[in-house]
Amino acid sequence: MRKCSILLLCSLVLFACSKKDSPSNGGTKPPPTTMDSVGKKGTDFSTNTANGTWYGNVTTLKSHWFYTWGTTLPFELAPSHTEFVSMFWGSGNVTDDNIAYVKARKAEGKVKYVIGFNEPDLPDQANMTADQALALWPKLESLDLPLGSPACSWPTVNWFTEFMQKAKAQGRRVDFICVHMYVGTDDQNFMQVLQTLYNTYKLPIWVTEFATCANDAKSMADNPYTPATVLSFMQRLLPQLEAAPYVQRYAWFSGDPASARLWSSALVSANGQLTDLGKWYADYKPNNNAGK
Repeated sequence: MRKCSILLLCSLVLFACSKKDSPSNGGTKPPPTTMDSVGKKGTDFSTNTANGTWYGNVTTLKSHWFYTWGTTLPFELAPSHTEFVSMFWGSGNVTDDNIAYVKARKAEGKVKYVIGFNEPDLPDQANMTADQALALWPKLESLDLPLGSPACSWPTVNWFTEFMQKAKAQGRRVDFICVHMYVGTDDQNFMQVLQTLYNTYKLPIWVTEFATCANDAKSMADNPYTPATVLSFMQRLLPQLEAAPYVQRYAWFSGDPASARLWSSALVSANGQLTDLGKWYADYKPNNNAGK
């Protein structure tokens, strides 16, 4: 389960940050020339999800792309006409075997993008320092695939700023920025955060986890966000993500339907059927060829 961020303070920190004047992907060599050719809308489900199946959910949500927080994938189960994005979740995933695996899947045309570490700023997630992440980064660069940054618990935590500054100083390559944003229902602030992030780094953005989250809820009854409220937020926000040229991809985080903080953000119910929120997500900018 992902942890929700304390958003108001982080938003204030974001707008207090100084704007950088020049774009940089952090490195001295140009990024690979692979260009995005699929729709922006994606999904993220663990291969061990208890709500439906990961491959069934990718299909029913009509996703253009997906990831599982894993580096490898049982491709025999992967829905056709969808794109898997490989992720190096933490330091333990950066092995010679995994590097060779991704290179082989790249040669087969099955992996076209790679994303970096998962919430390394949190002790119960990847739990790495920026220096530890950067020490492993050349191995990810060696894949010669477009490479996404680590995704922190909020886009402007000190960890991420340190990583990006040191990546630039060390000549490391970062081709796009991955962000996690657990918020309320303020779509305008959501987009302001992304715009400021883009203004700072001048790199494409992938919103790889986002949802409405009641951080302080101790029970489902404590959660002030109803499914109808979350649906309204999604209906306002997604068209803005589609319209923003700097947003390359996004993937809503489907909360556990039994989670006090995230139940109303669930796309898939406990029986594997789509919720009303999931039905709308599926029908918005659909990949009608998913799984066909």
